[in-house]
Amino acid sequence: MAYRLMEFTDFRAGPIVRAETGPQYHYFLLPPGAAAGHAWPAPARALGRSGGAGGGEAFVGIPALYGVTWPLGWRSRPTEEDPFVEPGLLYEMAVRALA
Repeated sequence: MAYRLMEFTDFRAGPIVRAETGPQYHYFLLPPGAAAGHAWPAPARALGRSGGAGGGEAFVGIPALYGVTWPLGWRSRPTEEDPFVEPGLLYEMAVRALA
C-alpha cells in the first residue's frame, strides 16, 4: 500500500517509515489527531496517544532524516510541502486495499 500511495502522489506522499527487520511494517505519519477521524479497516491500526482512565500511549520511533537509524528507515521522507501523509487519501487507499 505504501508504494501505491507514493505512486498516486507522484512520489510526494509525505512521511512513511518502514521496519527493516521482522514483519515489514509501515507507519504513515499523519497530522496530530487525524487518524481518529477514520474507522481503519483491519489489520490497519491507528497508533496514537489517548488520555483519561484506561488510556494508553503508543509511538513509533522516527529515523534520522539522513544517516543510518537501523532498524527503521524512510520509505518516503517528509518535506516542507508534505510534512504529513494526507489522512483522507490514506484512508481511501487502505479501504480499497484491505476491505
